[in-house]
Amino acid sequence: MAKFDFGEVWRDIKAYRRVYLLTAVASFGGMLFGWDTGLIGGVLTMDAFQHSFSLDKHSPDFSSLQGNIVSVLQAGCFFGALSSFYVSDTFGRKKALIIADIIFLVGSIVQTTCAINTTSLAQLYVGRVIGGFGVGLISAVVPTYIAENANKEIRGRCIGCMQLFNVTGICLSFFVNYGISIQIRTLSSAKWRIPFALQMLPGAILLIGIVFQNESPRWLVEKNRLREAGKALAKVRSKPVDDADVIQELDEIVTDFQGHERLPLTAQFKTACSSKRMFYQSSFAVILMFCQQWTGTNSLNYYSPQVFQSIGLAGTSATLFATGVYGIVKIVVTAIGLMAFTEQLGRKWSLIIGSIGQAFAMFYIGINQAVNPVKEGDALSGNSIFAIICVYLFVVFYSFGWGPIPFILSSECSPNHVRSFIMAAALGTQWLFNFVIAKLTPLMLDEISYGTFLLFGSCCIVMGVYTVLCVPETKNVPLESIHHLFEGSIIRGAVRDTVPRLSRAKQLQHHHVTNDAGPETGRAGPKGVAAHIEEAQA
Repeated sequence: MAKFDFGEVWRDIKAYRRVYLLTAVASFGGMLFGWDTGLIGGVLTMDAFQHSFSLDKHSPDFSSLQGNIVSVLQAGCFFGALSSFYVSDTFGRKKALIIADIIFLVGSIVQTTCAINTTSLAQLYVGRVIGGFGVGLISAVVPTYIAENANKEIRGRCIGCMQLFNVTGICLSFFVNYGISIQIRTLSSAKWRIPFALQMLPGAILLIGIVFQNESPRWLVEKNRLREAGKALAKVRSKPVDDADVIQELDEIVTDFQGHERLPLTAQFKTACSSKRMFYQSSFAVILMFCQQWTGTNSLNYYSPQVFQSIGLAGTSATLFATGVYGIVKIVVTAIGLMAFTEQLGRKWSLIIGSIGQAFAMFYIGINQAVNPVKEGDALSGNSIFAIICVYLFVVFYSFGWGPIPFILSSECSPNHVRSFIMAAALGTQWLFNFVIAKLTPLMLDEISYGTFLLFGSCCIVMGVYTVLCVPETKNVPLESIHHLFEGSIIRGAVRDTVPRLSRAKQLQHHHVTNDAGPETGRAGPKGVAAHIEEAQA
């Protein structure tokens, strides 16, 4: 396993500055749904919010109502993610992000202006569905857009930045809620309107910044716009169009797309299921996103104030502050993970270590609640303090493993010619089970309490086993060569990748896909791209 070298990371930042800038701008899309994820749990506990909508927190229906308010956003996200296939495939990744961002901003305005001369939740629900549609569309397009622009040497780190911005949004929203709960002690609706309004800030930054970025060169090649693809690739690589490396990379992309340009939805579906290798490579992203939701992370994201209360931390301000610290831990560990683990330790071991740590934390929280149930008014015991520490321990392991890595592997392992379709299916799955978790968590905390954490802990163990047996290592492998990792015996290859010195990724990192060179050299001749461009213009 490679050692972390901060000097190397800094040299990467300077060498790939345009890729990192594009990544930073696009990753504000991750901050959008991160902000809402952290926002809503704190807002639901605010007395001002409950007063504005005439809600009774002691009502037996209150838990179900909380689940409805949280999960209706996920319903919109689900349909937004599914629509990403058509929108991003038809209009391009860049325009898809602009369309999605505008939809999100409209939804945020609707949410911010609800409960004026009424206590009805109808407008809030509508606003969250609209905003959710935009967020879901963004969440599917951002990792695709970044993966199709980033160099293979830093691709994992760049895609993972979406998760870094996501957790930054969560943390900022936590502290906005905490600060407002301290500063506004009345029942003024401004107490909950301000958090809803501030979530538009990252949306505005994304909308302005994305205008100045290039389109995905791989999408342009798919649409047979090869001259534009060459210019886009040259821009993001900070090199002239006629540079040998740009020509070679574009030739590899063109070669990979030959015979697969402009595939309609039905053709992409048939292609995704055309062979054992294609089926597993295509379903891989869906499986990863399904697993990510069953780590239990969104139970903590949406309901962390309630979770902290359930393990013995009393007081609204105390729980909101503890939730804010939880967000800071997430940011720090995600940033460290992207710099020191994703490209050095690799995707596979990040997932394995993350699974083990998450399982330990969840099992301790659940077992402690079963053996030492918390009663209202009790002082914090040593066991309860360690249970609170375990919440932070969970996020440490999640933030460099099952947080960013599923997004990285999903966008990396999806074949170029069906990436839009697969990412739509993967993110649709993610939001569907995000919806399920958001809906079930308050009910599970009420009905089975400690069993909630034991369930998620068990799921983490299963995910660790799945990672060892079925997940390949992809670091430094060109996008056009990743399909080789899914050929032959899936289990034998994945188990081999568990041993770093035997990893197949080492053999593939200098592999080139071309029509102009033999397998011995692996180098592309400059004639390849020129010929393709002439054909496209003919």
